[in-house]
Amino acid sequence: MKIFRMSLGLCLICLLLMLSYILFNVNKALKFYSIIEKYSTEYSVDPLLVTAIIKVESNFNPEAKSKKGAVGLMQLMPQTAKDVARKYLYLNNFDENKLYEPDYNIKLGVYYIKILSDMFNNNLNLVLASYNAGLGNVQKWQHENPIIEYVSDELPFKETKKYVSRINRIYTTLKYFENR
Repeated sequence: MKIFRMSLGLCLICLLLMLSYILFNVNKALKFYSIIEKYSTEYSVDPLLVTAIIKVESNFNPEAKSKKGAVGLMQLMPQTAKDVARKYLYLNNFDENKLYEPDYNIKLGVYYIKILSDMFNNNLNLVLASYNAGLGNVQKWQHENPIIEYVSDELPFKETKKYVSRINRIYTTLKYFENR
């Protein structure tokens, strides 16, 4: 009986820890959701996809900076962000430091997803792979092995395979709960 109570107590503690972890992450996501929704609607990108990307890229930390120099919530490379800002959104006052501002970062990141989606006819595997590994790499891979459009396991970079898989998993989960 004592072992049963201890096991039950441990299960309850684990359940409470899991619940608090989920609520903490949901709370972090909700903090930026109005911005995500604003630009997702404006640029016709699914806000749940953007949420999944932000979760994987920065875990909702607007101050995040990668070892390779990607910045902010959506982990934009400064040169890519500058190109999106100037060539597509006609923002001539690009400032790399503004990439730490959630509104600016999400605006540029969502528009970049739109650009990739248009280029790859909304093929999510190719969009996500490009977001992670770079457009040039994915175009080269696609030319060498067209099946990567359908099977993300065929992507040559292990990191990109994991990235695409992880975002797809989170995105699918978010869509499942949205439809409940």
